[in-house]
Amino acid sequence: MESPSKVDDEQWLAYWILYSFITLLEMLAEPVLYWIPVWYPVKLLFVAWLALPQFKGASFIYDKVVREQLRKYRGRNRHADADHKVHILKAEADHGHVH
Repeated sequence: MESPSKVDDEQWLAYWILYSFITLLEMLAEPVLYWIPVWYPVKLLFVAWLALPQFKGASFIYDKVVREQLRKYRGRNRHADADHKVHILKAEADHGHVH
């Protein structure tokens, strides 16, 4: 936060977003993960890869996966909002309530 560069702030924000997602998935999959003995070492290596500045794994995954999904989701919402507005305007016009 105090650094002059915004890049490391974005890296840490991406890290915490991904770490939260991993934690949520881990809670949901706990009964299955209990039977996978290598889960915790694999998770440790993955989290280290996400966090260490040499690798910038969190930024990589955010840029390649999360950002694309957010763009698709935003695009669908904008399209749905536009369709909804058109539907409302047509309904108002049909009922004589045009402003």
